[in-house]
Amino acid sequence: MAKHVANLYADLVEPSDVPGQQLVADLHAFFHLAVPARLRVAPVLSARPAGAARWRWPRFALVGAVAIFALVGATYVVLPLLQLLWSEDRGLQHVTQAGLARDLNLRQTIDGVTVHVQKGYADANRVAIGYSVELPPTTAGDDGPQFSSAILTDEDGRTYPGLGFSTTGDSPLGAEVHTFEPLGVTAGRDIAFTLTIPEVVRGPKEGGFVRTFRGPWVFNFTLPMAAARVVERTLTFTRPDVELTITRIVVAPSATRFEYRVHLEGFTDRDGASLMMLSGSGVGHGGNGDVTPGYVSPGPARGSASSFCQPDVECSYLLREPLLDADALHADALIFIPEYCPPRQKCEVGSDGKPLQIRIDGVVLPLR
Repeated sequence: MAKHVANLYADLVEPSDVPGQQLVADLHAFFHLAVPARLRVAPVLSARPAGAARWRWPRFALVGAVAIFALVGATYVVLPLLQLLWSEDRGLQHVTQAGLARDLNLRQTIDGVTVHVQKGYADANRVAIGYSVELPPTTAGDDGPQFSSAILTDEDGRTYPGLGFSTTGDSPLGAEVHTFEPLGVTAGRDIAFTLTIPEVVRGPKEGGFVRTFRGPWVFNFTLPMAAARVVERTLTFTRPDVELTITRIVVAPSATRFEYRVHLEGFTDRDGASLMMLSGSGVGHGGNGDVTPGYVSPGPARGSASSFCQPDVECSYLLREPLLDADALHADALIFIPEYCPPRQKCEVGSDGKPLQIRIDGVVLPLR
C-alpha cells in the first residue's frame, strides 16, 4: 500500500522518506471513498512531464493538504450521489429547478457515523428529505448496502407516515432520499419539522453479518409547504363488474394525488384492488414506453398498512409528475385485482373466472 501511495504522491514526499510514505499511506487508506463506477466525480489526472521542476512539501504541510483534500473530497463525492437520487424523481427534479427545494446543510456525528441533511422540500402531497450517511472505514467485503430508518414529526407532535425511500446502495459514503405523507395540509405555510434517524444499517457485501449503528441523529428545521390546488369533483368510470370513482384530486408542485374507490361485482377471494396510471399526455414514459416512472405504490389513504385497497374504501394514488400547470390529465388507467398465483405460472384470470386486471383507456381527469 505504501509503495502505491508514494507513486500517487511522488511530488510530495521523497522515496527515501519511509515514515513520510507510511503517513501518506495511512491518510489515503482512511479517507479513500468507495464511489459507484457509474459516477465520475473528478477529472482524470495526468502525470507531470519528466523534465518539470519538483518541489518537496514540508511534512506538516503534506499532512494538512492531504487531510483537507480528503474532507473536501468527501463532500464533493456525496453531492452527485444525492443529486442523482433526487433527479431520478421527476417531481423533485422539477421543484428543484423551480427554486422551491431548500438547502438545509445540517450535520451530526455519533460514534464515527456522520449524517448530513442536505436538502428538503414540502408540499401538500409529500415531504422529501435528502441526506448523506458516512460510515466508518471498513474492508471492501463489508461495504454492502446501507439504509436507515427515518421519522418525521412537526411542531405539533404529529408523525408523518413514510411513503418510501431510495438509496445509493453499496458505499461507505451513501445518500438517501426519504418521502413522507403530509396530514391533510393544503394551504401554503411554514412548518417546523424534526427528523429523527434512530439507526443506520449496513449489510455485508459477500456473506458476514449485518452491522447496526445506533443514534439517534436528530435534526430540526423549517420548510415552507407549497400550497396545492384541490379539485372536488366526482368522476366515475365503469367496465363490466368494475366501477372506478375518483372522489378528489390534489395537485401540488411535486406530485398529484388521486383519491378513489373501487366497486367490484362478483369477484371472490381477491386481495383487494389498486390503481395505476399509464402513459398519456402530460405523463412521462418509463423504460418500456408504457408505465409512468416514479409512481408511489398505491395504497389506502390515511396510512393503512395494506398494499391494496379494499372494495368501496377510499384510497389514494400518488403520481410523482409535475402537473401543476396542466389543465387536465389524459391517460389510461389500470386496476389490479390480484389473487394468489402459484410460482412460475402466468395467471390472467382468478378462480372466479374474472380477470386479474382491468384497463380503462382514455381517462380524462381535470386538474383545475
